[in-house]
Amino acid sequence: MSRGAAGSRPGPRLRPLGHLLWVSLLDLALPGRCAACGEPVIGALCHRCTDFLAGQLWTQPRVTRPDPCPPGLPVVVAAAPYAGILRMLLTAYKDDDRRDLLPLLGAVLRRPLTALGRPAGDELVVPVPSSRAAVRRRGDSPLLALAREAVGALGHDGVADALHPVRRVADQAGLGHQARAGNLAGAYSVRPAARALLSGRPVVLVDDVVTTGATLVEAARALRAVGARVEVAVTLAATQRQPRGTTRAPRSLEGEEC
Repeated sequence: MSRGAAGSRPGPRLRPLGHLLWVSLLDLALPGRCAACGEPVIGALCHRCTDFLAGQLWTQPRVTRPDPCPPGLPVVVAAAPYAGILRMLLTAYKDDDRRDLLPLLGAVLRRPLTALGRPAGDELVVPVPSSRAAVRRRGDSPLLALAREAVGALGHDGVADALHPVRRVADQAGLGHQARAGNLAGAYSVRPAARALLSGRPVVLVDDVVTTGATLVEAARALRAVGARVEVAVTLAATQRQPRGTTRAPRSLEGEEC
């Protein structure tokens, strides 16, 4: 009797559809896992970890200034320190395919935007681009999605996917401020189709984390090269580099570029 005859094992063509249906039923019937602690939960984050995240956020978004502060760095306003549960969630969102964290992290990014009253008028929000390798590995651009989530909830649609990498850069992990600056110099450019749109326009830069400021400096350089006015950047988090790195919660979020 052949494998395709009655009573035989199901053929390979039947398995993918059955598997997908079974997984879909499990998704409906069973809770997922908290992206931070791994406990069963309905949604992306359990109540306990949600409370931990709320406690980690600064009461007011803060101006953060790396030390040394690289020339060309716009004023940077962050929502929280890059540590603890927020660090775990950013990693899970970007690299562990936890895209269900998008609304939560979008709300965190929205905090510094709201504190600054940005975007306003014809201001554009431009996220720092992912590397080509990261886009291939992840299948999308997580920071672009975060920017759209945060800005869209403010009733603004001015997110421009305007920057793209023009060369490969080394992994930034473990590099100091000088090495990071050299690694990123000349790495970004404005897409040709976006150059006319950006000329003379005010721009808010967006990144997930600021450490030495090198990434934001390079992104601002590329935007300014086509006439954009980059005065401020917002991030979800700021790396605390004590005693050199500093953050402050001023009476006003206005600040000076480096």
